Amino acid sequence: MVTATMIFIGITLIAYIAVFFSVRKRRVVLKQRLDSYRPPASESKEARTKKNGKSIFANIDKSLRGKSAVNFIKRELNRANWSLKVSEFIVILILSATFVPLLVLLFTDNTTLTFFLVAAGVSFPFIYLKKRQAARRKLFAEQLLDAVTLISNSLKSGYSFLQSIDLVARELAPPISEEFHKTLQEIKLGISFEQAVNGLIERAGNDDLDLIMTSVNIQREVGGNLSEVLDKIAHTIRERVRIKGQIKTLTAQGRLSGTILSLLPVALGAFLFLINPDYISLLFKHPVGRILVLFAAVMQMIGMLLIRKIVDIKV
Repeated sequence: MVTATMIFIGITLIAYIAVFFSVRKRRVVLKQRLDSYRPPASESKEARTKKNGKSIFANIDKSLRGKSAVNFIKRELNRANWSLKVSEFIVILILSATFVPLLVLLFTDNTTLTFFLVAAGVSFPFIYLKKRQAARRKLFAEQLLDAVTLISNSLKSGYSFLQSIDLVARELAPPISEEFHKTLQEIKLGISFEQAVNGLIERAGNDDLDLIMTSVNIQREVGGNLSEVLDKIAHTIRERVRIKGQIKTLTAQGRLSGTILSLLPVALGAFLFLINPDYISLLFKHPVGRILVLFAAVMQMIGMLLIRKIVDIKV
């Protein structure tokens, strides 16, 4: 037990030291990335930049580059606008999956609980990442109508499309201003317009934005009145938001019923446990009772998914 404790403390200290040095060298690495787009002043300066810019996480990222799982994590981090490297996220994932489970294993020797905590620790960073993505995607969708209207009006005033994007990046609030600013910076750094737009669509994950950028690409190839097209798209988005609001109102009773039906068995079981623990404890002590509890939990989850599927009407 002492040996396992020392090994765990050593691994934890190494991980935290790596995170510390990564944070310390973050500005150096950022400066290196920016300097890569500038002509080098001299060979010695470039050599010094390469020497000072390397860090533990940079080496890890270099060794992991090209892997499909790494590309997936990088894409998910970009969608959530989480300023972490893939290696840093992997370290967080390892710490989340090992720190608490090892403590529980050392002090309780409960293998079943340890495996459950490992699974929860692996899932937690991804769940948090998905929640950040969902919140950012929802806010982006709410701001998209204002952005389309602003771009259309600026085009009518004589601005080019890139100037209109710059206006959106300066005038609107995050996250839509951040995403358009990234796209504009990519274009300025030499990335083609189509690649920058595809990157914006991939980060945003919004179907209306895909429709807008498809119209822009078509207009760049064959010409046409882009502001008029954007006005029609804005009208479509406005009507879709209105219909979604009506659907949300009409399905409120179904969603509330699903929530009540999902929480009712848990609340009833807790109430029975408080007033008569011996009566309900048989479900958790007898093998047949455990099977029934597991079966009820599975059926409850299936019912929740079915109710969500029924009230989730696509527009």
